[in-house]
Amino acid sequence: MFHVERILRNPMYKRIASLLLMFVLVISCGISRQRTSIPDYLILQNGKSVIGNKDLNTFIFENPQKDVTFQSFLMKKFNLNSIIEYDFWITISGEKYKMLLYDNSELEKYFTVSDFIVLNQNPVTIDSDYPKFIAVSMISATNDDCLSEQSLFYNIATNYLKDLKDEYNNL
Repeated sequence: MFHVERILRNPMYKRIASLLLMFVLVISCGISRQRTSIPDYLILQNGKSVIGNKDLNTFIFENPQKDVTFQSFLMKKFNLNSIIEYDFWITISGEKYKMLLYDNSELEKYFTVSDFIVLNQNPVTIDSDYPKFIAVSMISATNDDCLSEQSLFYNIATNYLKDLKDEYNNL
């Protein structure tokens, strides 16, 4: 019988391979996805759809996490029957518009909420069920998307929703 000696690889190759492996692990764990901050508001496409329309644009802003929820604020402001009314008609300068609110599950269905950064987090009122962002779509009486940049109602809708957001934030 003959004896075969094992040829040991150069220890330098082992070090290079282990350093390369560590480098790949660090790079793959260190790469983070791009996240979006919402300093005032965003208008994003591909929200809810309404009969006869493609997907609506959506006005999204950060929820200041107050004791008064946005739905309670809207219920008082517009004399709604219930806190769970997620679509209702409003009047702006004599014209009727329909506001469509998104609940938390709908917001996550249509938009990747984890891509948004919470800028103003209140540690006292943090609750996992409390929505971190509020989303609203708006259509005209003729079923036009008011938040589309091509819409004649774009400036009216964005200014109204921005004022509504500011009023809620200043409670």
